[in-house]
Amino acid sequence: MKVERTDGYPPTAKCLVCEHPDGGSAHFGSTSCLACAAFFRRTVSLNIQFQCKKENNCVIFHELRMICRSCRFEKCVKAGMRRECVQKRRSNKKVPKKHMMREDQIKTEIDDCKFDCAADQTDDNSPLSIEKKSPPGLNPNDSPMMNEYKFDSSELPSTSAAALRHEQTPNCQDESRVINMSGVDLLRFYVDQLKASMDRRRMIFTESGLLAVIEDRGDMPFDPSEPPPHSLKRQYESQRFDNLLAQDFCKTCPGFDLFEQMEKAIFYRACSLSYCLLDIAWITVEAFKHELENPQVMFTDGSTCTVNDMSYGWDDEEDICANEKKKLFFTFIQRFNDALCRPIRTMRLTHVEFAALKALCIWKLGYCEYTPSMKVIAKEHEEALLDGLNIYYEDLFEDPAETSVRLGNLILLMGTVFEMNQLIMETYKSAELFALFKLDTLSKSLLTL
Repeated sequence: MKVERTDGYPPTAKCLVCEHPDGGSAHFGSTSCLACAAFFRRTVSLNIQFQCKKENNCVIFHELRMICRSCRFEKCVKAGMRRECVQKRRSNKKVPKKHMMREDQIKTEIDDCKFDCAADQTDDNSPLSIEKKSPPGLNPNDSPMMNEYKFDSSELPSTSAAALRHEQTPNCQDESRVINMSGVDLLRFYVDQLKASMDRRRMIFTESGLLAVIEDRGDMPFDPSEPPPHSLKRQYESQRFDNLLAQDFCKTCPGFDLFEQMEKAIFYRACSLSYCLLDIAWITVEAFKHELENPQVMFTDGSTCTVNDMSYGWDDEEDICANEKKKLFFTFIQRFNDALCRPIRTMRLTHVEFAALKALCIWKLGYCEYTPSMKVIAKEHEEALLDGLNIYYEDLFEDPAETSVRLGNLILLMGTVFEMNQLIMETYKSAELFALFKLDTLSKSLLTL
């Protein structure tokens, strides 16, 4: 229910709760974004009380809305939101089980700066079919706008062991046994890693590198208006840098320090491939939010090549001619654009969803090679990430079915990533075998691992 403001606040497009610059509209007697309005409505209609474990002064910002739900609700009230503007629920049938209460009971949920995490989905499925070029049932209107870092939540009904565990102990802290992180903590870690990698690419491959230092931007760093043409010489340098980013990530990844030497090498290979393969897809979609008439793929150094013809980024080079490049890469680039870039663009993945997809793929890529101890840690990451995604979706989708579709499409997309990973491995091995172009020493080692 939207109510026009009568409290003297000046008109603004800024959310007065989380300070999102573009999300403000009239809700419940105040101005807020849709996410904060949904949070306020849910809290009031379900008669939930939150308690802050700190000093009731947590900073509520649109990138960290869920840092404390108690302080967020208080900020909603201070911003002018009124309880009486929220319509009462007509029935308890649609109330999620964890929020159902007796009439004389008030549920208290504890929040602290570690983000108390709701339970939900686990999925130990192997990669799904890789024959589909894009996941079914994609609807661009179901997705939030890109360029928003949202950490808010939605419930996904599940019969998984994790969901049953949480129903039995609803107030427990959802932290894993080995990595000791809640789902939203872990999701935030992967989002921060994504932002850091983009800033580092800005520093190395653009003329505005200083911005990454003074502004901590974290957005896609390249200008798509006049991109340089792609070449294998440039790819050699960007691959070396991707390997360095993967190494930095491994050193900080929860659980990596518990691996043996060979286990670290196996995990590092999955990270390196993901930093190259998936980041190319993400940078391409961020650069070209609407597919061009003559589509292009943008690589991790900001260079591009055309997809439907060889008009740009397919020139002869010193070590390899255009015809050889076409034999090696042209079909792969077309398949890559159709199977990965296009679905990501159609789904309009947010930074948070992409960071989660990338993390899930990293932990699944080498799963068949993992030792039993690695599989334990991989499973904990997977469960925590799915829990974190459900928390993130809570403010985006009121209907659990929408969350199910969203998660299902992400899991389907993983199958395509595995296919692309296999194709690029075979391509590089062929190139190395016949010395068709130069590979750095580390990449050679990873291919023969």
